[in-house]
Amino acid sequence: MINSKTKLIGILGYPLDHSLSPLMHNQVLAKMGLNYVYLPLEVRPDDIAKAVEAVRVFDMLGVNVTIPHKERVTKYLDDISPEAKACGAVNLIKHTKGRLVGHNTDGDGFIAGLREDNIDYKGDILLLGAGGAAKAVGYALARAGAKSLTFLNNDEIQAAKLADYISEQTKVNCRSLLLNQANFNDIAIDIDMLINCTPVGMYPNIDAGPMADLARLKSHVIVCDLIYNPLKTKFLTLAEANSLRIVNGLPMFIHQGALTFEILTELSPPINYMKEVVLNHLVL
Repeated sequence: MINSKTKLIGILGYPLDHSLSPLMHNQVLAKMGLNYVYLPLEVRPDDIAKAVEAVRVFDMLGVNVTIPHKERVTKYLDDISPEAKACGAVNLIKHTKGRLVGHNTDGDGFIAGLREDNIDYKGDILLLGAGGAAKAVGYALARAGAKSLTFLNNDEIQAAKLADYISEQTKVNCRSLLLNQANFNDIAIDIDMLINCTPVGMYPNIDAGPMADLARLKSHVIVCDLIYNPLKTKFLTLAEANSLRIVNGLPMFIHQGALTFEILTELSPPINYMKEVVLNHLVL
């Protein structure tokens, strides 16, 4: 039961109807007998500064941060962890005695999911998108030993800045191009992994996909989508139709959620139960 001693956690984003973070965290908190509640807090871009200040005002333990706030939120924080600073995006704010510190668990969560499934991530990798998720995942992959990274994005300047930044930080070969089918086809033949880091195909817009044709990909290529709702996006369905191995966004979501839980509560969550909660919801 929520009372005056209940500790508050939440997620800042807009929109949030796709997010299963409240469901997952609240069920885990209840299972562990903790008097915490995890709230979905829809915040429009113009209100993000006030929302961050509210974390202090309501003495919240912290909040996750999702689309579209992962990059712009950084300027309202007291400090940023090394990994969040390096990738230029924050997906978690921890509040301690009035001090707000930004973290990023996305990249490490993605790598943890790949390792769990024994997937090689040290080859040539193509990422679709250049926003906060692409920054976190791209930086984590470069740091973990990827041979090269290529970013395709609708905003070519944004992609170029990201490629230059990660290359400078990690010394890994990075490049960027405009996101279109022709550029994709030119690159696809030489890659080992393809990752959709855009929200295209996320619930409720499940009939959309970032690419229309994956025929140029070789048979060994791993195709990943950071989206977990739905579990199999149109993009992954297309990859599967081309007989390619697919990885949805669930492993990353679970592992970044576990890291979030540990940072905020200083307790280890039951990861298998977290996965069970989300899967039970998504397959209904």
